[in-house]
Amino acid sequence: MRSHPLFFILPFLFSIISQFIIGQDYPENIKEFSPLRKRVYSFSKLDFITSEGEFNEAICTLVIPDLKENSPPFIAIYYRRENSRWFTESLYRKRLRFSFKEGVVKLDQSNFWDWFEVEEIKIVVIY
Repeated sequence: MRSHPLFFILPFLFSIISQFIIGQDYPENIKEFSPLRKRVYSFSKLDFITSEGEFNEAICTLVIPDLKENSPPFIAIYYRRENSRWFTESLYRKRLRFSFKEGVVKLDQSNFWDWFEVEEIKIVVIY
């Protein structure tokens, strides 16, 4: 006796559809921060390259007095080369490394791997 092909497919489809209907909801794990703030730091080549031709690590430290330690900031770094548009690193290719404590964000210098070819850098901080 042969089984109908839908005999195997229908239970599988019902299990998938029920997952979409029920879903995963974790309301106790969600915190909303309604008054978000955004800061954009702009640096030209004169700012991030010292007179000796080295990377100026001073741009790695951002002082944000109202930054709360229990609310991690979102940080994005945008670069622009000469005669080019703005671009940023993909999250899949490179992770942004930083630490923050008591109103100070410290960016790792490895985030600026291509600094000698870049004309401008913008650091966006949302907190």
